[in-house]
Amino acid sequence: MNILYDWQLYHWAIEPSSKCTLKCPRCPRTEYPDIPWLNKELKYKDFVRAFTPSFIKKHVKRFTMCGDVGDPIYCKDYIDIVHYIKTVKPDCHVFTITNGSYKSTDWWKHFAYISNQFDTINFSVDGFNQVTNNKYRVNSDFDSIMNGMNIMGQESAAFVYWAAIFFRFNQDDQKSIRYLAKEHNCDGIQWTKSTKFKSKYTYQYGHIDMLEPRPEFVSSSDRYERHMELLTNRMIDNIDYMYTNTTKFDTINKDGLITPLCMIGNRGMFLNVEGVVHPCGWVSYPYDVMSDGVKKIKYKDSFFNVNRHHFNAFNNGLELVLSNPLWQKLFDSWKSDPFVECNLKCNSKLVDYDYAVGYETN
Repeated sequence: MNILYDWQLYHWAIEPSSKCTLKCPRCPRTEYPDIPWLNKELKYKDFVRAFTPSFIKKHVKRFTMCGDVGDPIYCKDYIDIVHYIKTVKPDCHVFTITNGSYKSTDWWKHFAYISNQFDTINFSVDGFNQVTNNKYRVNSDFDSIMNGMNIMGQESAAFVYWAAIFFRFNQDDQKSIRYLAKEHNCDGIQWTKSTKFKSKYTYQYGHIDMLEPRPEFVSSSDRYERHMELLTNRMIDNIDYMYTNTTKFDTINKDGLITPLCMIGNRGMFLNVEGVVHPCGWVSYPYDVMSDGVKKIKYKDSFFNVNRHHFNAFNNGLELVLSNPLWQKLFDSWKSDPFVECNLKCNSKLVDYDYAVGYETN
């Protein structure tokens, strides 16, 4: 593959589905219900067309399966897609992020069977029972989540994590969550301090935010902050991945206003459910208006939306998309006039080693 630009190609974030059973109040599908790519799913044939066996073998070390507006397990072809990856490259890390609701025992047993010790699954659960979890994960099904978590913990070599975001309703429930995580065979708990509260976005969440926890549980930056609490002695083999991130961070050009994480690898290159390639998932977020304090931009007018048809890997092929000369406008902006999205997340004043390289901070 002859690619014009020096993208990192070893970490990809994929949105297998823009479908979800939940109505989380801070999810873009709830905040912006008119998103045109809602309720779609990735087809196996399209994924294989974009990520050929030769491309995966040569470049890819990690697929993060998540999505801005959906949940990967609601993609009908999800198990087939993961099986394809694991067949092509068994040691490729497949990282699944899911709420985990409503899948059958048979589905979880099948997924456990095709997963191995190079894989991870995060169950996004913010409460310790149906009532508390439903305060944010609206319409979730706690029993089916616990069933899937237990099966993955018992029958798969994959690493299983309980992933909880701090909210006002759960900030003092860490002991209860920890107990359940151990009971359901989790390797650890990922505690997340979010940014999506009124103290960060007063214009969006008003003057009283009933979800916002105490200040010590809110991110101190413009990026989610995560802490991993280990519950077992198992350790993910991430040495090669971390070495690659570190090397790219050490050698990347830091002379501009932006230190782009999309060129380092901690933030994976993002391919959404329609096949549109983005430098990262942050720039695909379908906001109404975004501001960095100096400039404002509407998503509909953003570089990434206006040019989405040029960046569609299903229609144009991954090689042509990654070599499209339109990307030069993005790269040039980093020097003196960065896009609002890049300035908020990758301003050189923010991006130090910990911000850029961490394994679980993507």
